[in-house]
Amino acid sequence: RDQREACYMILYTIACMFNVLLDFVTTYMLQEIVLEALRFRTYFGQPIGDVATFTEKFQTYGMQRALAENTYTYAFPSTFLIPFLIEFGPTILAPWYVGRLIVKNHPEVRGSDAEEWLAMVPMDMGRYADILLNTILGILIFFFPGGYTWSLFLAMAASHLFIYGYDYYKVLRQIPHCDYVAYDIEWWCQAMFAPVVAIIAAALVFKSNCEPGYHCVRGDKLVALCALAWLGHTLFHLAVLSYVVPRLGKRTNKPAELEVPFLYTASHIPSTWFTANPVHCLRSKYFYEHSPPCDYYWPGKESLMRENEDLGCHFKRSTKGFRLEMNTPRDDDAEKA
Repeated sequence: RDQREACYMILYTIACMFNVLLDFVTTYMLQEIVLEALRFRTYFGQPIGDVATFTEKFQTYGMQRALAENTYTYAFPSTFLIPFLIEFGPTILAPWYVGRLIVKNHPEVRGSDAEEWLAMVPMDMGRYADILLNTILGILIFFFPGGYTWSLFLAMAASHLFIYGYDYYKVLRQIPHCDYVAYDIEWWCQAMFAPVVAIIAAALVFKSNCEPGYHCVRGDKLVALCALAWLGHTLFHLAVLSYVVPRLGKRTNKPAELEVPFLYTASHIPSTWFTANPVHCLRSKYFYEHSPPCDYYWPGKESLMRENEDLGCHFKRSTKGFRLEMNTPRDDDAEKA
């Protein structure tokens, strides 16, 4: 599951990047036609149609203004906020309402089937891609005049506060459960940030062109220089992430007094090697005929699990939530373990 979610996040981010690129190319071509039809001129009085190179035409006032407005409206509220305001309906409210009607009007739907109909859509890691897309749109504003920069980043900050609050509620109150046991998704998300952050380097090369004390190139050479800065930063970012960051991790040996016995842990956490193994639970009930048998762990049904210390089932019904304390267990618990 972790690898599937990581692949989904990468492909979703790439698809969004192509969508943004296509939108900007379309906007540029339409604005070029409009400016030429209206006979716009550059600062030096030259008609837009007579500008020879792409970079010079891209830097004209009319083109910069149109693309900056398009970037701002594309980002806020269209991308930063509206999708997340709408998300509550199709991911939480609609599944619950449709499932409620099905369970209400079909008496044959019972037990776990009824619970699944009323449950929320399973958790996915698409939020990583959403944040990456928002970051891309925020960085693209650096290619244009600074009048939109502060307002766009304030809107991004406010929108992300709402996203954080919404996800906090969704994870703690709506999602039945989710299990991610590997670091793959987080690592690939950090790796995807490399080409995204590298856009800042390309923007820096573009905006500093022909400024006092900096380089001055025109035409395709400027595009190639921006691409080279983007590629160089991406490779350097990935190299640091792959070779430098792992060496900076701090590894410590856990003191013996902090090791928690299985008895103490299993009494606070319902999911163990025994209770999470369906074959073991069936064998306990039907083959060995234990009394009570090892109950299978099901999220949300922890209160129904029965204690049987002989089978390694130590979870107590009165235990609520995860309260594992990192201190020395009681002597009697240690002796039992």
